[in-house]
Amino acid sequence: MPAHLFPDVESHLIDTNLFIRFERHETIDLLERAVTEHEIVLLVPQRVYDELTPESYPYDQPPIDDAIKSGWVQVLDEVDYSNSVVSATMDMVRQYISAATDRPEHTVEQADAEVGGAAATLLEDGRTNSIAIYTNDRAAFRGIERALSQHNYENHVQLIKAFDFADTVENRYQFSE
Repeated sequence: MPAHLFPDVESHLIDTNLFIRFERHETIDLLERAVTEHEIVLLVPQRVYDELTPESYPYDQPPIDDAIKSGWVQVLDEVDYSNSVVSATMDMVRQYISAATDRPEHTVEQADAEVGGAAATLLEDGRTNSIAIYTNDRAAFRGIERALSQHNYENHVQLIKAFDFADTVENRYQFSE
């Protein structure tokens, strides 16, 4: 288990699969403890938020809304499609995922491309200089990584494998007070 739970970056951007992983294991409280203990706010792109709050949710209030209300998760504004770096990043992410998974581009989840667009927006607007992206979708991350490297951001983004991270959080916090 690594000594540092979170990488040394300015921003922490999550994909849908990280939050769902904690939901399924009923360990969101452990994620909250880890995040608040390290004074981190998880950033959620709008389309990721939409995926975490479907119409037929099994809860009265989705756990993501509780996390937002508690302040350890923040939903980002819509990505800036008018910024050519952002729109090109999103296009490249969709194209890469399509090629890597042998699926038509129009079937690629919009949230995957928006994670890349959100990273590009944060970097382009100067709101951050470094981002950790928590996802278990390798094709999406590789697409984001390649797209951002086209715009000279290759050393500003770091992949965190969501399920490995979740296991580490659960192991570290499961039995601690």
